[in-house]
Amino acid sequence: MGLPHDSVRTAWTGLRSETPLLHLDSAACGRTTVATRAAIAEHLEREAELGGYIAEGEADGAVTEARRQLGRLLGGFGPDEVALLESASTAGAQLLAAWPVEPGDEVWIAPSEWGPNIQAFRDRGLDPVLLKVDDSGLIDLDALRARLITRRPAMVHLTGLTAHRALVQPAREIIEIAGDVPVVIDTAQALGHIEIPDGAAAVYGTSRKWLSGPRGVGYLAVREPWPERLVPRAPALNSGVQPVRSLESREAYVAGRVGLATTLREYVGIGPELIRERLWAIGRELRAGLADLPGWSLRDPVDAPGAIVALVPDDERDLVRLRADLVDRKMLTTVSGRERAPLDITRPMLRLSPHVDFELAWIPQIRALLTT
Repeated sequence: MGLPHDSVRTAWTGLRSETPLLHLDSAACGRTTVATRAAIAEHLEREAELGGYIAEGEADGAVTEARRQLGRLLGGFGPDEVALLESASTAGAQLLAAWPVEPGDEVWIAPSEWGPNIQAFRDRGLDPVLLKVDDSGLIDLDALRARLITRRPAMVHLTGLTAHRALVQPAREIIEIAGDVPVVIDTAQALGHIEIPDGAAAVYGTSRKWLSGPRGVGYLAVREPWPERLVPRAPALNSGVQPVRSLESREAYVAGRVGLATTLREYVGIGPELIRERLWAIGRELRAGLADLPGWSLRDPVDAPGAIVALVPDDERDLVRLRADLVDRKMLTTVSGRERAPLDITRPMLRLSPHVDFELAWIPQIRALLTT
């Protein structure tokens, strides 16, 4: 066995401090680089010296470059089409609040939709309607095409890559089939992990996961003609800016945005495509290495996409307690409870999400920790 692009691993680890943990939780928080943390600290120092608003003005060039890089990675958005917010949930809420919908409008989703998104739709007065999927959870494209002949939703909403298992919806094909029906994609797990196709009406997410950017910095991008149709519910101080930018909060974590600019520069320097290829190979190898693990079953096939590996216990063990025990034993994971995807998760699962620094030699150690 072997993994491609070992130079990617070398470059990735060279930018970061060492960790005492077997870090298998990039789907929660990736590990920031030394330079990212230094950029944040430097900006905070400038705020202390000059005041927050002068320091923010000094950082405008770096933050604009961050918007530009994000727009490219998110599927061809321009910098003025990208807003920076505090999190994926904040970005999604701002988008829904401003989007031209009426109570009772339908939002079409897959059963694997992120649970908090479903609740956000209902809070906005929208009606989440399930799309037909195949046995693996992928949206049935023929069924979608047929449904669009007689019904028109306010939007089709996709979780580009699910948070709890290895499932990537065929976003490019869905965008093409949907035509003038807007497709909105939650890219919280997708950015830095899978390719995000052009053509979505809007995308949103956070920088802290596979991109391994700072916590407290999310993003939202909206493509023409939709920015002019937004009805922003934002402070008056944001008047006069581009429509998408008006969705930003005035009181922001500017230091985090500056840090994100550094993260993006380093990420693009390594090579997004090379990083994605290695992540997918790591996922296949780790699933293969755990396929026969006593007491556990894989939720997805060995050749499923991406680096998220979901394990279902054969018994009713307390996974929250197990996760805490694993942390004590220097392995970091996440428990995926039903609330994360209530229409898809029938039993809690343990999620492993390694990044490109993963080594195949770690698999025996992981097996030992999960069986003792």
